[in-house]
Amino acid sequence: MLRFFPFMVLAVLAYAIVVWALGMPLSREIVAFGLPSGTQFSLTVSEVVLAIATIVLFFEIMNATSARSSSILNHGLSMVVFVASLIAFLMIPGFGTGTFLIITLMTLVDVIAGYSISILTARRDMTFGGQE
Repeated sequence: MLRFFPFMVLAVLAYAIVVWALGMPLSREIVAFGLPSGTQFSLTVSEVVLAIATIVLFFEIMNATSARSSSILNHGLSMVVFVASLIAFLMIPGFGTGTFLIITLMTLVDVIAGYSISILTARRDMTFGGQE
């Protein structure tokens, strides 16, 4: 079941929960502390959401390397997540932020990477008379 699940939907849902359900401002500081260099390090809600989205994108791309038939369904569902994210960015108040634009671009990278990896894997697996 998890083979075809588009993990990037988790990043979109994390953003929706933070912005809609919890009503947190993206600029809210979560943690701050001093570094040995003397610089004050602070982490905002926006940065945490983007970090989660980046980790999810990694696992999604790792999932795309699978050459199973369920990967076709995964690519299709990833495209649905991208289109839904793009529509949300354009049409829903609270989603028209730089943070959500980056998440939307990550969903696009997921779609492009998934199809590209599948094509390269299929091409590698196909040989015609010893030619590549």
